[in-house]
Amino acid sequence: MQLSDNTTRNISLIKQKLRNCLSTMNNASQTDNERKFVEYMGIRLRQRRIELGKTQTKIADYLSVTFQQVQKYEKGLNALSLAKLIIFCEATETDLSYFLRPLDSLKKNIYINRRK
Repeated sequence: MQLSDNTTRNISLIKQKLRNCLSTMNNASQTDNERKFVEYMGIRLRQRRIELGKTQTKIADYLSVTFQQVQKYEKGLNALSLAKLIIFCEATETDLSYFLRPLDSLKKNIYINRRK
């Protein structure tokens, strides 16, 4: 699939946002790490949606929520439940590891007092 210049720019900006989010994850308190994780998941959701050329409305239809709720997920204002994440993955033929792979490769963890 050939991406437009605008889409390529959007994905580039998303990747920068993702790097910024990941760079602060392991040096934060548990509460901050949880907030960063929600932000991270939203960024990855947006990235995947744009890679697939889907609108927020189409994703909202898959998840049985409003497009405003999808906006909140993508901005990290609301956490995406595991059930909704699985529905998204099934509807878009996306492997669940898409969301966790960057965390694994960079050894980013969400845990209490730096203990797993």
